[in-house]
Amino acid sequence: MKKETKTKIKNFTHDVIDIFLSIPESFIGAFDRKEFYRVLQGMPTEKILTCSNICKVFNNLKQQGYIDVQKLSEGNESIVFTNKAKLAIVDRIVSRIMDGNEYCLVSFDIPEKLKNNRNRFRRAIKRMGFRQIQKSLWVSNKRLGDLVDLAAAEYQVSDYVVYFISSSTNIDDHINFLLK
Repeated sequence: MKKETKTKIKNFTHDVIDIFLSIPESFIGAFDRKEFYRVLQGMPTEKILTCSNICKVFNNLKQQGYIDVQKLSEGNESIVFTNKAKLAIVDRIVSRIMDGNEYCLVSFDIPEKLKNNRNRFRRAIKRMGFRQIQKSLWVSNKRLGDLVDLAAAEYQVSDYVVYFISSSTNIDDHINFLLK
């Protein structure tokens, strides 16, 4: 498959996830499978979807680990977005969060045996907009603790990560310079 086609598919997948996660209750809740299809059909016209394409999108999201399908007691199915889905569009989620007057600081000391997970976690917090103060100390002026927890859990490094919120530090000038 051509690189251009793969990029288009990836962007489309992220658009689908973004549409659902932009609905407030969807971030923590689940969707009825029929509602999922209805929303996909209502996507912008440049991304016209037929019923068979919708099924393909649904199955691709499921195979790639972006959604889980859960059976409900009434025989219906519910769709839940995984942490992987939320992390795929973390930059879009963060852009909706307003800057605050407090700092979110993240510190981690992830062992060398988890190097790949550490690198994935580091890339995730960079995409969230964190800036490096020291080797393992990062800062943002947005309240992103929930997303940090989500990334730490997804990359299985929760035991090695800590975040805290602070209204002031003794290096405020340095932090403000980094965040500009």
